[in-house]
Amino acid sequence: MRGLLYRGLVMITAIAVMTSCDRIETKKISSSEYLSESWKAIDLHKVDGYPTFDTCSSQAEGEALRVCFEETVTSTFYESFGKHTIVVNRVLNDTIVVNFVVNEKGKYCIDTLAITPEIRNEIPKLEQWIHEAAKQLPQAKAATKQGVPVKTKFKIPVVLKVE
Repeated sequence: MRGLLYRGLVMITAIAVMTSCDRIETKKISSSEYLSESWKAIDLHKVDGYPTFDTCSSQAEGEALRVCFEETVTSTFYESFGKHTIVVNRVLNDTIVVNFVVNEKGKYCIDTLAITPEIRNEIPKLEQWIHEAAKQLPQAKAATKQGVPVKTKFKIPVVLKVE
């Protein structure tokens, strides 16, 4: 009798569990649909953490870190240019934009460099000096996106005022 009661209780519990699971509705999402939705949520034009140098490690995250990075790059470029004597035949007041890349390993590469023919004629070694200045930059730590090192592009305006 006891065995019969036990079997009956087990059967009722099993039926209750099986029918209650049918009432739970779940929506299945394919992995490609999930990835598609995830990519929409990620802004690929912004990084979570800017590239940085060891000298900037005392700065807080975010804007202060970006400013420290840009100031370090700019000051390194102008220090490098200061080592050269520039002699020109006419007054120059122009800005050259140096587009460079910091890759996932923190290495630099000049992406594009647009120097007008007039400036190229007046300062023929300018492109060489810009490449030398880029080599003087300290080792960087790459920018990050969701904790992963990523490649970033930057623009450095080089102002030429020569009289």
